[in-house]
Amino acid sequence: MRRAVTIREHEELGTGPQLTDRDLLYLEKLAGKVLKHKNGKLAADNHVGVVTTPHGLVLEILPKIDFGGEADPDHEKCRLIFLWMLRCWRGISEALPESGIRAMPKFPMLEIFVRQFLGNVDRLVRAGLARRYVSVEENLPCLRGRLLFREQLRENLANESRFFVSHDVLSVNRPANRLIRSTLSRLAPVVRNEESRLLLRQLRSEFADMPESSDPHSDWERHHVDRSMHLYKSVMQWVGLFLFNKGLTTFAGNHTNISLLFPMEKVFENFVAHSFSRHQKQYDVSTQRPREYLAMIEGRKAFMTMPDIALREGEGKRVKFILDAKWKNIDETDDDPKHGINQADMYQLHAYGRLHDCRAVALVYPRTARFKHALSYRFFDGLPLICLPFDVANPGESIRLGMKALEEKTAA
Repeated sequence: MRRAVTIREHEELGTGPQLTDRDLLYLEKLAGKVLKHKNGKLAADNHVGVVTTPHGLVLEILPKIDFGGEADPDHEKCRLIFLWMLRCWRGISEALPESGIRAMPKFPMLEIFVRQFLGNVDRLVRAGLARRYVSVEENLPCLRGRLLFREQLRENLANESRFFVSHDVLSVNRPANRLIRSTLSRLAPVVRNEESRLLLRQLRSEFADMPESSDPHSDWERHHVDRSMHLYKSVMQWVGLFLFNKGLTTFAGNHTNISLLFPMEKVFENFVAHSFSRHQKQYDVSTQRPREYLAMIEGRKAFMTMPDIALREGEGKRVKFILDAKWKNIDETDDDPKHGINQADMYQLHAYGRLHDCRAVALVYPRTARFKHALSYRFFDGLPLICLPFDVANPGESIRLGMKALEEKTAA
C-alpha cells in the first residue's frame, strides 16, 4: 500500500505511521544530494518534486512559498503554483497542459505527472502507434518478398510447398514504442489513483504484444520523433523524465522507484524569465545570453559570463538591463544594509553590468512578508542595482512593478 507524505523545502522529516524507520534509512542515502541534515535530522533541501521508496512511501516536496499569512492546509495552492512554474521548465509545457493542472489540484504531484503521461499515451494509442518497416525471415506456404536460396535448400529440400523468404512488414516494434512500454511497466507499482490504475491497465494491454526495451539507453539514443509523429513529442518528454530523469537532479538506484526532483533555483529562474517574456513587450528577453568573456590570457579568452536574463532593445538588440533570479529569502526590515544579499552576487552583477554597458542591473528574489518593496543600491562607479520582489502567485503584477522600478531608477 502506497503512503503519501507532503513536506515543504527545508522542512525536517519525522517518524510515525506515515514515515517509517525503513523509509528514513533509504532516504538517508540521498543526504548531501537532494536532502540534507538539519538539527540532527533528515530534512528537505532546495529540490522540489517527488521521491518514492521501495517500502511504499511517496514523499512529495513542495516549495516554501510565502502567502502572506494565508492558510494552505492541504497544500493545494502551493502545489498549483509550483506546477504553473514547472510548465516553464525546459519546454515541459506541452507535457503538462493548463487543463491538466486545473483538473487535479488535490492530487499529489506524482499522480498528476502520471495522469498526464497516461492521457497523452491514450491519445497516441487512439490515433495509432507509429510503425516502421522491418525485415523478417520466415518459412511460408507462399512466395513473398525475396527467396533465400541457402535457407530454402536447408529447410525445404524435401518440401516444395514451403518457401524460406525475406520480406518487409510494418511493425510497431520500434524504439519509441518499446520505451513507452517500459515506462508503463515502471509506473505500475507506484500509481495509487483508481482511475489512473484502470487506464494504466488498459494501456498496458494495448502494448502487450510489444517487447519492453532491453537496452533503454540505446533505444533513447535511436528513437526519433518526426513531423508525422506529433503526438509522440509530449509522450517522450514524460518517458525521458520517468525512465532517465532527463534534465532533473538524478541519483543512483537499483530498484524501480520513480523519483522526479527539480532544482528550485533553476525552476524559479526559468519562471521569472518566462514571465518577463510574457508580461512585457518593450524589450526582447534572452536567457543565459549574451555570452562574453571577462578576461584574456596569452591571447585566449577565459571566464565566460552567462547572465540569467537580459532585456534588449533597439535594432542592434543592445542590452539595457541584466537580471539574475535567486530563490532565496532576503529581509528588507533587517538593520544590516546587506539585507541578506550574497556579496558574491553583487560582484557578479557589477561585472555583467559593466561588461555590457547596462543602464542598470537587478537581483530578483521571491516576494515574502519581509520583502515587499524594491531595494535600490548604487555601485561605487554609479551603476544602479535594484533588488526586485517577485510574487510567484501574481507574476504579471510583479513584472509591471519591476519594470516600473527599473525605468524610474534609470531615468533619475
